[in-house]
Amino acid sequence: MTATIAAPTFTAPPEPESGPDADALDPFAMQAPEDADARRRYDPAKLRELVAGIMGAWGYTREEGLVVADVLGFADLHGIDSHGLQRFQLYASQMGGKIDPAARAETVLDTPVSRIIDGHRRMGQLNGVDAMNACIAKARTTGIGIAAVRRSCHYGAAGYYAHMAAEQGLIGMSMTNTEPIVLPLYASRPFLGTNPIAVAIPADPHPFFFDASTSVVAYGKVELYAKQGRRLPATWVVDPDNEPMNDSADALAHLLRYNDEAGIVPVGGNAECTGGHKGYGFSMLVEFFSAIVSGGATTDSTAKGDPVNGICHAFVAIDPRIYGDPEAIRARFSAYLDEIRALPSVPGRRVLVHGDKEAAAYEDRLERGVPLYRKTVSELKAIAEGVGVDWRDALG
Repeated sequence: MTATIAAPTFTAPPEPESGPDADALDPFAMQAPEDADARRRYDPAKLRELVAGIMGAWGYTREEGLVVADVLGFADLHGIDSHGLQRFQLYASQMGGKIDPAARAETVLDTPVSRIIDGHRRMGQLNGVDAMNACIAKARTTGIGIAAVRRSCHYGAAGYYAHMAAEQGLIGMSMTNTEPIVLPLYASRPFLGTNPIAVAIPADPHPFFFDASTSVVAYGKVELYAKQGRRLPATWVVDPDNEPMNDSADALAHLLRYNDEAGIVPVGGNAECTGGHKGYGFSMLVEFFSAIVSGGATTDSTAKGDPVNGICHAFVAIDPRIYGDPEAIRARFSAYLDEIRALPSVPGRRVLVHGDKEAAAYEDRLERGVPLYRKTVSELKAIAEGVGVDWRDALG
């Protein structure tokens, strides 16, 4: 089951002027203000159809195409721009190589509470939705469902799958390993992935929604900065001498080579005194629950040239009934979150909880459209033209 989002009747607002104030038109964007590349907004329903059309040209069914479109659309609508349509160029470049459009997933182990799936290089979103649906079904029967997927591909925003469970009143979790672009604490070359962890818990007025990489920043954020020609913050990427890399294009080129000596630092930074050992440890936990238990490839192995060594994911769904009355639990948790929101704040700021920004972005973007960078739009047009799909209705 996918989270299909219907868009209202849509009229695109005028394109904003490029400049440092352009981000004021999109205050919920989950990345830095756009200095160099203003964005237009686009109808999410038409973008969904465009993605489904391109997927169809690649050999996927319409249902499969809509699954991928919904995962990407979820990210864009919730302000997680690093994992929305700007990732579609990656999938186009991997189609027929790392991604096998003819692949079908295989269940290799199944118990009342768990499942291990071999994704056989099937598109990550398809493997992810199937795995979380299996977890949800098991949780409905036994109280908990756990799945791990090996030999898969990039699956988009981890939070989509956690949110799938929360939408059905369950607690959802998802995590994935990635390519080796993150430095273990004090290591001289990358060995870990950005390895995100996502958790969604039913609450009012919207689910608690935590989705974060175990590195100080996601790869997609570096990619966004490079698209804009922006300098990186000094705390994101370091060179072989453990010195900051500020040139986003140069940093991205190093990261794309994998196993280079430059890399993103873990949550907490590149020193133990700043807490770098914490993000480092969280990243290894992701490896255990996704790659080790599934018999799949750990992050370092995914970049060794063998396309069989795909990415691995993990999923969990928990029925809160195993703890008692789910409505009472939801009410207590919602009240707790409201207590946090009501705390005194520093001047010019509000105290938010995880999910507030995403919920606000969703309302804003569903009404006003999805903002896309010009370079992302150009990439989408080129991909569509390459497979004979008309993009004009969605991007014209």
